[in-house]
Amino acid sequence: MKLLLFLLTILLLTSSSALAQVRVMTGEIKETRRTDGFFNKLEIELKLLGDPLADAKALRVKVQTAVDETGRNLIPERDKGDEFTEISEYNRSAPKIDIELKNPARQATQVNEVAGVIELYMPGKDPASKLTIANLLSATGKPLVSPALKAAGIEITVWNKEQFDARKKSEEARLRKEAESKKKEAAAELGEEVVEGLMKVFGGLFSALTEMDENGIALQVSDKQSKIIKFEFESADGKEISYNGRSIMGDEPKTMIFNLEQKLPPTARLKIYIYTPKAVLKVPFKLNNIPLP
Repeated sequence: MKLLLFLLTILLLTSSSALAQVRVMTGEIKETRRTDGFFNKLEIELKLLGDPLADAKALRVKVQTAVDETGRNLIPERDKGDEFTEISEYNRSAPKIDIELKNPARQATQVNEVAGVIELYMPGKDPASKLTIANLLSATGKPLVSPALKAAGIEITVWNKEQFDARKKSEEARLRKEAESKKKEAAAELGEEVVEGLMKVFGGLFSALTEMDENGIALQVSDKQSKIIKFEFESADGKEISYNGRSIMGDEPKTMIFNLEQKLPPTARLKIYIYTPKAVLKVPFKLNNIPLP
């Protein structure tokens, strides 16, 4: 019993120390007001500093209070703080993240208070939050088999460029057939010229979003509980293989295309970072008297 109390005390002291080492400050502030009412918003950049950030892979902000000097509640009806934002290697020591709020009253000159919690995803705190799939290329074209993924309710299918291009060709043929059918239905109302224009626009958009280069790999991901934080590719000896760009299509399931800086070796591994409560450090913050632009 004494040992358990001692361990709990150490854990609390360690957590408190980590929290004390993370500072949150305001950065750039932008306010957008349009006469048509669309895209009106207030954006406040939050800057983070502190040693614990070196171990963080991602973060998210949950705003609990936001009021201007007139007392207006600035928290949007739709909270966008559910998804984590990856922290790149280039800004790990001082990451930034924007919070989006409703516009203050026109006569307001400052935001009196913004408060909430910043959640830092730190996989080193929980081994269960990291999963490695060895010999990734041997699993292309079929769902990954993993008890850990199954337990998390996650399904992932991997495609190489050849497989993806074949799937894309089949999908485009299906979409073209559907579009032709809808075109015939809509032509009487919209006119042939307008329908042709719409088809060209959306056809071009579809093609642009689904390009994969020679070093690319695609993941079709079903993650209904939004547990996946980040994907990383690495060689068998643990050296990270970076990617030049990433495209995301769809929602559930979604397809993610990674255009890698080099072709994956046959023994390449996929690292999957998964949300677990133990892997998250919660940092409360409160900022007062923020001047408006």
